[in-house]
Amino acid sequence: MQFSYVLIDGSQVIEPTLELIKAHDAFLCVAVCANRTEGINKILELKPDVVFMHLDGLSTPDEDAIRLSLLSELHEFLDVMPTIIVLSSSKEQAFDAYQRGVYGYLLHPVDPNELRKCLFRFQKTHQALYADKIAIKSNGDYHFITTRDIVYLKADNNTTDFYLQSGKVITAFKTLKHFEQLLPFYFFRIHHSYVINVGHVSRINLGKNQCYLLNNEIALPFSRTYKEAIDTIIIRIS
Repeated sequence: MQFSYVLIDGSQVIEPTLELIKAHDAFLCVAVCANRTEGINKILELKPDVVFMHLDGLSTPDEDAIRLSLLSELHEFLDVMPTIIVLSSSKEQAFDAYQRGVYGYLLHPVDPNELRKCLFRFQKTHQALYADKIAIKSNGDYHFITTRDIVYLKADNNTTDFYLQSGKVITAFKTLKHFEQLLPFYFFRIHHSYVINVGHVSRINLGKNQCYLLNNEIALPFSRTYKEAIDTIIIRIS
């Protein structure tokens, strides 16, 4: 099981922190943001499980209220809040953020051992909350499908076809939009008719607007409307 995260870091030295987090395979980066506004927009769009927020560089030291107003703003729009972990070179600022309701804090530069403890603690408390199967009702049958076995979904009027890694196709009598809201974060809509599992992407051709799956066995078109999703897929796989 993987958890998604966004890193909000306005400092000039992002890579060391990012590399430390990337060393933990259970956590997958979906966006890196340079400022608070960009961070809020990406959180609302991608709904990550975890947000790492580096306080240094986001505002001046005496602007704690502005810096951490991100929390109250997210509460206005989200029913389920992501887990917020703050990073700061100042123990006082980090502890102040912790008192305001964030999940935890790490002093910067990040100690790999403290990061490991923090992430293991998160996994232990959140693992049971995430199901890795989805129920599909088709002609009176209930199919319980492991989400990672789904290669892509295709809309067909008011039904949805599930294309599985085994080659089997299951038709469900609900819309693609319905299932899009139920699927984990590693599923992306790339076209009005298609949602794909990023784990099965093998190639993307920007010139032909084609996304290839299962070692190029399947080619699906992507539209300009969902170009941002394609850009995010490229960044994640890269």
